[in-house]
Amino acid sequence: MRIFVMGSLPDHVPGVNQPILSEHAPLFEAGRQLGWALAADDCRAVIGSSSRRTIDPYIFEGYAEYCRDHPDSQRHIEIQFPVDRSNPGYEPEFSNAPENLHIIKVENYADASSPHRWIVSHFAALRSADVLLLLGGGVSTRILGSYAASNHIPTLAIREYGGSSAEVFLLAQHTYHEAVPRLGRTPTRDAAQRVVSFATKLAARSTRSVHSYFLSYSWGDCASADHVEVLLRRLGRVVFRDEEQVKIGHRLPSQLEASIQEANTFVALWSRKYNASDWCPSELEFALELKKSGVPLRVVLIQLDEARPPLHTTTLLRAGGSSRELLDLCIRRLIEQE
Repeated sequence: MRIFVMGSLPDHVPGVNQPILSEHAPLFEAGRQLGWALAADDCRAVIGSSSRRTIDPYIFEGYAEYCRDHPDSQRHIEIQFPVDRSNPGYEPEFSNAPENLHIIKVENYADASSPHRWIVSHFAALRSADVLLLLGGGVSTRILGSYAASNHIPTLAIREYGGSSAEVFLLAQHTYHEAVPRLGRTPTRDAAQRVVSFATKLAARSTRSVHSYFLSYSWGDCASADHVEVLLRRLGRVVFRDEEQVKIGHRLPSQLEASIQEANTFVALWSRKYNASDWCPSELEFALELKKSGVPLRVVLIQLDEARPPLHTTTLLRAGGSSRELLDLCIRRLIEQE
């Protein structure tokens, strides 16, 4: 589940150093607790700015805290931000990330001279998200939230911290089939987890008609998995991926099995690391067994190195992906053959 989290000081204006006051503490603490709750639910938050006037770094801190509390778990967080390749400049910096928190950086092209470059990046992030979650915020939050709520994109606006989110709440409230959980002036983990559960229910009620992919890969091949995911999402495809290590001798988690069952195409990024993994071959075998009943429609091996796949998989669709150029060609060919 990919949740795009957006928000800031109420009436925030980028580039204007508004004072951070004690009255803003509940908003930022809500960000930390939501970050922890999103990580606990194995969601991937999509954020952008490292400015302390936005909610983003506090979401990141919540993820980092969860990962330190659970050193045997692996989590992903995605940073999407605007870049001008002819005039490179800003790149958000998030430091002190624990080793089990994987940061995925996605660059969205936007002219550096444009005052709307962040909006361009935000719309790119929204396109690939399952839910938009808003807290506080100024003009950008109002624009994106209003667009999402008016175009049937699952939008959860938390109104209790004011700002544009309170306005977007009025637009989106007809989509809420029950009362929105409150975070309060002293946000807690339990309250944040109720909000995250509400957000995932919103996403579950939305219908998807585009082709979906499940990425199976070794933790050591994260960079290749990141690249494949970005390619697929830019081409408008839904992507599921295993973001948690499955321990040897344990069955696949039900949430992981459900994601494999929901995908139209199962893609295994085959490599020496994949073959040596305690859990990746189990995902592949599970997908092969499912395919006998017709879902997923395709099981594909993309070979990242010279490691030879098992003999019984030689009849599967296979492609070489030992370089980024080959990966690009491979993904485009997969899309053409949907």
